[in-house]
Amino acid sequence: MCLGALVMVVAAACSGAGTSGGTTGTGMMGSGASTGTQGGGSGSGPGTGMMGGGSGATSYSSIGQRIWLTGVGSDGREIARSAPRVSLGALMMGGGGCGSCHGADGRGGTIRMMTGTAIVAPDVTYAALIKAGFTDSTIRKAIRDGLDESGKPLKDAMPRWQMSDTDLDATIAYLKVLGS
Repeated sequence: MCLGALVMVVAAACSGAGTSGGTTGTGMMGSGASTGTQGGGSGSGPGTGMMGGGSGATSYSSIGQRIWLTGVGSDGREIARSAPRVSLGALMMGGGGCGSCHGADGRGGTIRMMTGTAIVAPDVTYAALIKAGFTDSTIRKAIRDGLDESGKPLKDAMPRWQMSDTDLDATIAYLKVLGS
C-alpha cells in the first residue's frame, strides 16, 4: 500500500512539472513575448508563446519547445500518440513530451522505470539525426510513423505522435535550435 501511495505522489509531481497548473490540454496560447524557458532550452528559439491557464503558467521560447517538454501542441491540447505500455509509462512520469525520454537537451540516455525496465533513448539533436542520415522528411516519418531514416520501424518504445503539420514543423524547428 505504501508503495502504491508513493507511486501516485511521484506520478502527480512529475506529470505536473512541465505543464500549466499540473494539467495538460487546458491551456491557451498567449501572444506576449516569452519571459523565460523551462528545461535547458536556449530561450531564443523561433516564435514565442506562453502557456496560459492560471497560476504556475510556464513560458516557452517557441511552440516547438513546449511540444518538446510537455507534449502540448499549438492548439493547447495534449498531442495524441500511440505507444506500448512501457513508453507511455515513461511519458506519464516525465510530463509527456519528447524530452521525457530524449532529455531536455535532446541528447538521450537511459530511462530506468520502477518496474526495472530500461529504455535507451538516442541522441535526437538535429546534428545527430542528420549525421545518421535523416532529413526533415524522414524526421517527420520517425515522429509520426515510427520509421527510421531508411524506412525501417523504430523500436517500440518510440511513440507514434499524431501531430499536425504545424506541430511537426515547430518540433523540427526546435530540434534545429536544440542542436545548435
